[in-house]
Amino acid sequence: MLTVAIIPCYKTPDKAPLIASKCLNYVNKVICVDDCCPFNTGDKIESEIENKNIYVIRHQKNLGVGGALKTGIIHALKIKADIIVKIDSDGQMPPELIPNLINPIKEKNFYFSKGNRFRDSNIVKKMPALRLVGNVFLSFLTKLSTGYWELFDPTNGFIAFRSDIIKNIDLRKIDNRYFFETDLLFRCSINEILIHEIPMNAIYGEEVSNMYPIFEIPNFFFKHILIFIKRIFYHYFLYDFNPGSISFIISFLFGMAAIMLAGISYFYALLNTLETPSGIQTLFLAFLLISSNFGINFIYYDASQRPLFRKLRSI
Repeated sequence: MLTVAIIPCYKTPDKAPLIASKCLNYVNKVICVDDCCPFNTGDKIESEIENKNIYVIRHQKNLGVGGALKTGIIHALKIKADIIVKIDSDGQMPPELIPNLINPIKEKNFYFSKGNRFRDSNIVKKMPALRLVGNVFLSFLTKLSTGYWELFDPTNGFIAFRSDIIKNIDLRKIDNRYFFETDLLFRCSINEILIHEIPMNAIYGEEVSNMYPIFEIPNFFFKHILIFIKRIFYHYFLYDFNPGSISFIISFLFGMAAIMLAGISYFYALLNTLETPSGIQTLFLAFLLISSNFGINFIYYDASQRPLFRKLRSI
């Protein structure tokens, strides 16, 4: 099987050549995508490594890590890659783990494999506190929006997958920037692709991230809501209708009724300087409790049945 590693390169002229060189020990070919790097990382790779199995592709405009990966995927498909590995150029993902990442695909018939930084408590302790909190929060959002509740580190970007799955995914619709991995998981969940996780030790050195978390929070939150709505439509209404669908409908209707009742009561009381009647308050609480109860039932169904369905489907 032809295995190809794709390395999006941006502002890593010192580390990218070493990462590319190490990757060649575990894959057949390496595609380095210079995403309009101001430090000319692509030139640095070509000047330090002379190997016909390393391809350097240059963007004339910065497209983001997702855009760079998509360019690499398109080129990998042209050279008939069977397995595609994505690894970052900043050294946080050890190339030595590539065999562990691709073995489940080669030997256990998985279509997708990814790293998990939270399997070992010693690894978690080494992770910067702010990054750890951010990853835990983003991981929960990703589980909820993609439906991959069985993944403990869904935001991890160290991934490998069979090129076959791209045939069912329109790359043009996938996010070009840091939301790429989550967007890809969403597309995989629609196709019910079972994913395998391997334990890994992320290396945190002096590298400076190009992502500014504070500015990305509103963007990420909006995109998570969008793919959550799309997933619910596909999983619970278009492709199937099940007990989870009923729980979602009841939770949504009673939740909207509670919000509308609260709004009407508030403005009525405000305009007439009256206190909201106790009967209206009781009705609001009843609606809210019913909505919450069925909402919890839906999440339980989603978290327990979707992973089980993927496992049974893969047998």
